[in-house]
Amino acid sequence: MPAGRPRLLAVLAAALVVAVAAALMLLLTGGDDEPDAPPAARATALIPADALVYLHLSTDAQRPGTREAEAIARRFPGFARVRDDVVRRVTAPSCGVRPADVRGAEAALAFLDTGGGTAGSLVLLDTGREPQGTPRDRQCGPVQTARIGRFLAVGQPQTLQLARELARGKGRSLAQQARYRRATAQLPADRVADGWVSREGVARLLAPRGGLLGGAGTLLAQPGLVGAAIAVSPREDGALLTVRSALERPTGAAGTFRPFTPRLQDTAPRGALAYLAVSGVSGGLARIADVAGGSFAGLGPLLVRARRELARQTPGLQRDLLDLFRGEVGLTLTPGLPAPTLTVAVAARDRDATAAALRRVEAPLARILAPSGGPTPRWTRADGVASLRLTAGIEVHYAVDEGRVLIATRRDGVLDARSADGGLADSDAWRAVLGNGGKPTTSLVFLDLSQLLRLAEQTGLNDDRAYQAVRDDLVKVRAIGARSSGSADESTAEILLSIP
Repeated sequence: MPAGRPRLLAVLAAALVVAVAAALMLLLTGGDDEPDAPPAARATALIPADALVYLHLSTDAQRPGTREAEAIARRFPGFARVRDDVVRRVTAPSCGVRPADVRGAEAALAFLDTGGGTAGSLVLLDTGREPQGTPRDRQCGPVQTARIGRFLAVGQPQTLQLARELARGKGRSLAQQARYRRATAQLPADRVADGWVSREGVARLLAPRGGLLGGAGTLLAQPGLVGAAIAVSPREDGALLTVRSALERPTGAAGTFRPFTPRLQDTAPRGALAYLAVSGVSGGLARIADVAGGSFAGLGPLLVRARRELARQTPGLQRDLLDLFRGEVGLTLTPGLPAPTLTVAVAARDRDATAAALRRVEAPLARILAPSGGPTPRWTRADGVASLRLTAGIEVHYAVDEGRVLIATRRDGVLDARSADGGLADSDAWRAVLGNGGKPTTSLVFLDLSQLLRLAEQTGLNDDRAYQAVRDDLVKVRAIGARSSGSADESTAEILLSIP
């Protein structure tokens, strides 16, 4: 199996695992939250402000969000297994701690920097009442249990001491951390689970790991990250994952992508595997091609080489080409053999000028991309589509049509984009996760997970044991849609899973 497939599987599975992470609520009931209020968050007062990772779950069965999340979680065949595993991990049976001990509104897990090479852990279980008398700590293996106010705490001596000091008013808690408070204040009120991951938490605990945790670290890591607040909320026939990242950038620094209103999704035909829309990617097309992989993975190095040589030989033409990609860019992945087809759509303000600029660059581009010592490939034309076939099966096709430039790795990609007429955007799968109209965003993503999994299975994913373990759960997710927005000091991503 290709080396990159486990990471891809981890990223796909991450959203699913988050959706069922509310497993504890079936066993942990009680609570005192108002029905429409955000979940209780008393536990943050016992968590140090510099926590590496903080995960929090509402256990209040009276909250509508908790009940709705339970109904969605039950749609997954692996729910009971995940539930039992979560319960086993966050409670301490050898210490006499049982799920029935949790009668309050919340449960929390934190990983803390205790000054050593290994992060310390702290579990806080809301019992719903203050302790009677003076309960004694209990040692059980490498951890201890202690009562800290209404919470039953499980952790190492160092982490329990940190929580005790915060309970006495010594030190600074996560509840007092300004960036955490700002990020979580705007999370959905009906969330059933939330969390916080600091920059150090991403670097120390997530990014170095493989599998699911490594995939989560890859998704969260970005330049200038201070920390990220995460929430999981139930939605009709699905679940919403919200990620609000606090950023630290120099004054006036721009984000990775500029805001835009999506308009090119009508080039994606019905049945497309995936669609990505961003703005201002003139310097990142090669990286996008490599991430896409498949038969066009080799296109990335060719694009880097072409850009370098065009800048040296014909700087004016190179500038004209890059200007095309400074606005909205839509990338569509459609089924194909032996690999999917990648189609790129960009807006062309002046059709004639754009067509002329592309014609002028054809000859130098063919020379630059020609194999060393081999003949220069020739452009051909048919039905308004210009085509160049390179070595190793790499093809480039383009057309200027109705104010758009369409570029694809197969000729059919251009033809399909020409006649798409909003096919994908009108599909039930798209509407379920991205709605009808476009609104300002910095990126837009659609994944038809059902088709992607079928394609991956045809190329050998079925032989992977890790995939087989979660397959029955993954196939319950029909599609995934994501939007992002942001400014110089924060970004927000909303990822909606369709779970019919």
